[in-house]
Amino acid sequence: MTEASRETGGLSFSESARKTAGAEWDAACNHPFTVALGNAALPKEAMAAYLVQDYAFVETLVSMVGYAVGKAPSMPAMARLSTFLAAVTSDENTYFQRSFEALGVAPADYTAPPLHPVTRQFLEAMADAGRNGSYGEILATLLPAEWIYLTWGEAQAAKAPEPFYFGEWVTLHANPDFRAFVMWLKDETDRAAAESDEADREAMSKRFAEMVRLEVAFFDVFCSP
Repeated sequence: MTEASRETGGLSFSESARKTAGAEWDAACNHPFTVALGNAALPKEAMAAYLVQDYAFVETLVSMVGYAVGKAPSMPAMARLSTFLAAVTSDENTYFQRSFEALGVAPADYTAPPLHPVTRQFLEAMADAGRNGSYGEILATLLPAEWIYLTWGEAQAAKAPEPFYFGEWVTLHANPDFRAFVMWLKDETDRAAAESDEADREAMSKRFAEMVRLEVAFFDVFCSP
């Protein structure tokens, strides 16, 4: 057993971080917003507003993962992260464009939208992790977001909601390729944590917890009564 695993009661870093997040993790993965989305019961206006704010993350996400590619310790890790970037900038970007058109969102409304305060916090957290964080800190920032989306996506996948901007958003986060990436990301985050010192692991834990908190707050924005 490594020193890192002893510090987390025998759990891997990722499982320990998820356990520590507790109720907030459960709230993010089983949020009324994601259930409504899976049931195609979300008002079009709410879905449009959500996608506009979510699209604002793409550039910062790509930048953050780009930093991870540069800081990655091996070519296989660089390649895996680069493959993820290719998916974000191709299939996912195409989905956004088609959805904006179907939902009647004009280009001016999604290219430079007013940002909700929670969106700004997200962007700041991601940008800071990329610029100032270690490789492990970047992974610990990316992992909770992708893992939460995989979890709620798989929970809603069997419903196959229509119109497409509901169903395809679920499918983008509930498919074998995305699951394989998230599981790789989980293992790579655990590897980075095991090879880090105590101060870096603590920084990773703080970034993980902050991203879980922000995911709940972000979903709350679009699920107001």
